[in-house]
Amino acid sequence: MNNSTMPEIKPGSGRYTYNDPEANTGTAIRIWYHRPAEFSAASPIVFVMHGMGRNADGYRDNWVSAADAHGFLVIAPEFDMDQFPDDWPYSLGNLAHEDGGAIVFNPKEKWSLPVIDRIFAQVRDLTGTARKTFTLFGHSAGGQFVHRYMTFADSGLVDVAVAANPGYYTLPLAEEAFPYGLGGAEALETSLAEYYARPVVILLGEADTLQTPNLRQTPEAMRQGPHRFARGKNYFETAKREADRLGVPFNWRIETVPGVGHSNGELAEPAGAIVAKMAP
Repeated sequence: MNNSTMPEIKPGSGRYTYNDPEANTGTAIRIWYHRPAEFSAASPIVFVMHGMGRNADGYRDNWVSAADAHGFLVIAPEFDMDQFPDDWPYSLGNLAHEDGGAIVFNPKEKWSLPVIDRIFAQVRDLTGTARKTFTLFGHSAGGQFVHRYMTFADSGLVDVAVAANPGYYTLPLAEEAFPYGLGGAEALETSLAEYYARPVVILLGEADTLQTPNLRQTPEAMRQGPHRFARGKNYFETAKREADRLGVPFNWRIETVPGVGHSNGELAEPAGAIVAKMAP
């Protein structure tokens, strides 16, 4: 691609298409962004991962106020339904797929998780940023994407990870079968000790306690808790217990927001404040 056809990330809000030469799933990804007037080469870069509604533009819009207040660039990739038709290629990172009711793990080159790293490389080129790391935020299905990225595919490029209100989790437990745990997932190559040492925030709305139709209610999911708020607390406590058992550092935080339910819009401001404090 020559310079005349390169996309631009101009001040304000906009959109361009990222064409991924390495992807097996999702070769053309729309990128919704907001670049505040105060953005500089030293400003944080925040990736915002949408939920199953695939409304990356709305998620970007929710973050405009926080971005302007704190000066960071927002990048919201759109994992659309045509290229990522269900939860396996998106919120489960294309780590595996179902075949006749059996779970079959995919080779690493087919994962959709690492596309974030490649988008970041292009963002660095387009903005001239001096940043070598980015913040990764996701709400609902996006929060599922975030914690699975950090569990299985973290390349060391993420300075802060914030998983907000996921519907359920891949617990760091071998006795729970994937995708609810690590059972059977030996091929995914994970270093839990490194994950526990990373700056991870589990962000939960205290009113996210409804069993809505889009909340997974399989027996395995219900073992994690009756609703998203309980499941988030359970995930944090399970990880802390496992880190203590292994005798390794645990650098996660859990943050709860009173009166907020399952809403990215209502969590964007508190999440932005967390990012502003934690991003190096």
